[in-house]
Formats: sequence, structure tokens, C-alpha cells
Amino acid sequence: MAVPYDLTCWYLNDRRIMELVGPGALDCGGGGSPSRDPHLDRLRRLRDLKDAAIDWMQAAKPSPLGVLLTTGAADAGRAFTHLGLFGFKGLNKYDAARQSGRSAPVPVAYSKLDPWMPNGKVTCDYYPEHLTSVSAWGELSGQKRKFFLGVIQDVANGGIRAIPYLFADVVENQLRGQILSSGAWSSHLEIHIDQIDSFARVSEVPLERTRAALDSLRAVPERQIKEAIADILGEPNVPKDWGGESSDLFSSRVTIDGNRASTAFLLKGPANFRPMTMAELGSNGDQIQRLFTEPAELLVLQHCHEVTSAVRTMMRAFAQQMGNPRRFAIIDGYDTIRLLTAYGKCGFGPAASGHDGA
Repeated sequence: MAVPYDLTCWYLNDRRIMELVGPGALDCGGGGSPSRDPHLDRLRRLRDLKDAAIDWMQAAKPSPLGVLLTTGAADAGRAFTHLGLFGFKGLNKYDAARQSGRSAPVPVAYSKLDPWMPNGKVTCDYYPEHLTSVSAWGELSGQKRKFFLGVIQDVANGGIRAIPYLFADVVENQLRGQILSSGAWSSHLEIHIDQIDSFARVSEVPLERTRAALDSLRAVPERQIKEAIADILGEPNVPKDWGGESSDLFSSRVTIDGNRASTAFLLKGPANFRPMTMAELGSNGDQIQRLFTEPAELLVLQHCHEVTSAVRTMMRAFAQQMGNPRRFAIIDGYDTIRLLTAYGKCGFGPAASGHDGA
């Protein structure tokens, strides 16, 4: 099965990667016989190591660091990924000092871990000898959004020390007919309601971000919103709620860019009519955890009020599981009103006579 992403690696510790994937992982890499160009041979080896790391992630499915912190599984020795904003410090000073025979602190990379670990950071030392190109010096300096694969060294003093295996950019691997291929990684795997073909009429309804508009959802039960979405999608059966559910509605009728995408919805009604925080999603956000256990290509969280950035960050973390990356959407109260208005549901907007539904 083709992998729906590729990596442009800027830092790659070949010894660590070989320990991770095993020496046999490169036997079938097709790198060819050594050439007369050492630079070309090195590029081939870096490519094969990168491909082996991707294959390993597809098979081992290492959890994003945010997921490990959410589930209490951030233990020493555990491999993880993290896609976020990193700060890189000390690379040029370290190299200049080494060339002049002086000692200097090893370069450090760090990324803040809010909201999983308030005021906490993941940090690691990294060394110039594992940079993959001249361009890597600029890519791993200052503040840059990067993908990180590493192993937890220890968890202490409100932070995590890690061993770096690679730093990279996630790039598109264009796959016909797959919903991950349209700028997915640059948008953190998130799509918006206007991008879902099945909700196309939403584009005809302007966004109105006022408290008066939001208050109009206060009296609309979650069950009615579920029935409205099912009707819009043309789903004939609306499941009853029960305590062990992973999602409130599952559909194979959603389309994105003309492609059908199996979709699971988590719906949060007006019972807690206030901005959604992680507290509204169960202990340690377990409702999001359960949502991402669904065999769906698109995971949708709907709420009748605003949705805080902490919830969006958590959705991103679960979506960015590199062995099974998936797209997600958040439909807040304002977009819920647009959706109901566009299709004349729950007393919003004019009823769509003759074609109310899918």
C-alpha cells in the first residue's frame, strides 16, 4: 500500500535509524552498487534510510507525543513522533568552536508541549555530523515547524528529554483518489466544512460570529442535529445513543474533492452550552481517543458553541499518527448554524423544498 506522505530529512542519525529498523530493512532498498561518486552514494544511503524509517512508522505506528502524554504512556524508551514548532539553538556556535578546538554546548532543539504539559517542553541535543545537506544548517536554526522522530530518554522536571532520530519536513505524496493528497499536511490534516462536497450549500451562507446567533442553538437537542446531518448525507438509519459508542454517526456517503470518504462524527449538543474545553471530552480527552479508533478516513467533531484551541491541538495530535494519518474537521456552533441554515434543518433557514436531504 502506498504511503500518503514523504519526508524531506534535514537531520538523520543513520546509526539510530539502523537500530530502529534493523539491518535487514535496507537489503531490498535497491540502492545499487557503489559508484565512483561518494556524494551520490551518500544520497542513496540517506534515501534508503529515510524510506526504511517511513516503512517502520507505517508498521510500528509510533504514537504522537501529544497522544502519549494524553494517555499517560510517555515512558522512557518509547519511540514517538512530534509535528510542531521547534526552536533550534547553538548549531553555528558549536561547529565554529569545534573547528577552532574549543569546547561549546551541544546544539539543542525544543518544542513547547502545551496543552498536554503546561510550561513543559520536549528537548534534545543534536549534532552537525548528522545533518543531511548544506541547506540543513538553515532549516535547523531559529524557529521552524518540523517533524521529529525520536525516543524518550527521561521525563522529569516538567519536561521530556529525547534522543533525536530524524528531523524532517512532511511533504505530499500525491495519490489519486485519496483525501490526504490535497495540501493536507500544510493544513495540519484539518479540513473545514466548506471543503466537504456533501455540505456544499454551506458556502452560500455567510459566517456570522455573534453571541445572538450562537444562542439560537441553545434549545436544539443533539439528537435533532444528528438526524439533520444524517438526512443531509442521505443516511437512512440514525443510530441510538449508548454509553459505549466511539462516534455518534458513521457514514460512507461523505465526499471530499469528488472522492468518497468514510466519516465518523462526534456530536456535542447544548447540554454544556459553553466553549468546548478538554474537560467536555471525558477523562484525558477519551472521547477523542475513541473517535480515532473508528475505521474512518475523516473524523468530525461538532459542537454547539465555540471550540478552544486546546481541543483543536488534541485533534491534530491524534490525526498525525504516521502509521495511519487521517483528516479531521471541527464544526463549531457558528458553522453548525450555517449547515442547518443551508439545508433548512432544525428551524433554521428556509426549508429546501423538493430537495431537502442529500
